[in-house]
Amino acid sequence: MTSEIPANLLTVVMPNFNYGRFIAEAIGSVAAQTHSPIELIVVDDASTDDSVAVVRDTLPKMTNLFSTELLALEQNVGKLGALNRALPKVRGEYFIILDSDDLLTPEYAARCIAELTEARKADPSIGFIYTDCTLVSQAGELLDRGKSTAFDAKLLEEFSFVPEPALCLARAVVEAGPFDEAIRKGTKHHKWRRMVANGWNGQHLAEPLFYYRMHDKNLSGIGKRVIAEVENGQRGHRILSGYWPTQTTQR
Repeated sequence: MTSEIPANLLTVVMPNFNYGRFIAEAIGSVAAQTHSPIELIVVDDASTDDSVAVVRDTLPKMTNLFSTELLALEQNVGKLGALNRALPKVRGEYFIILDSDDLLTPEYAARCIAELTEARKADPSIGFIYTDCTLVSQAGELLDRGKSTAFDAKLLEEFSFVPEPALCLARAVVEAGPFDEAIRKGTKHHKWRRMVANGWNGQHLAEPLFYYRMHDKNLSGIGKRVIAEVENGQRGHRILSGYWPTQTTQR
């Protein structure tokens, strides 16, 4: 790893469990960002498929990234456990968690960093920017648009409406950790609530800037619901807070 840390470095942490069929494309979407520099940390959570082999084959090809690293865990610790293992390695000013089955549009980071910079001029408590998304099938076919809602700290106590990914100040995430590894569903809800409890607020950017893949293995269960709805002819925008679970230790 390079010891000198460049200005505006973005750290992307990508937790992964058995998404070998998706992860190369997710990594490629990080490398395709118009923003630079970027460091990418992939944390494989003891996958039993070919994930580690795919990552080891893919990372050396991402030559435009500032740095890449694979943490291959021997025991499964869950998404928040994987995030906790990556936190000590975070060197960026900015931070994104990207699930290994999802994709960023090329302008995601640049657009969100610009929005965050502008928002913090008026309100220094703004620590993260989150966006709407495009829902896609397992094969990457466009389905519908997924919508979030304007930030409301009180509403966040009851509903999960801030997606993964979101563009954060890295220190806001690091200071909120380590996260509770007993939480296995609603993990992002737990993380955002921790950050808000520390005094940080978010801001919604109502643009679909990432692709959220719908399949039967989505941790939140959203994929099964959306796929069934689409097959039944239910099309249109979806308010995602109605699909994502709040934090729970249930599996």
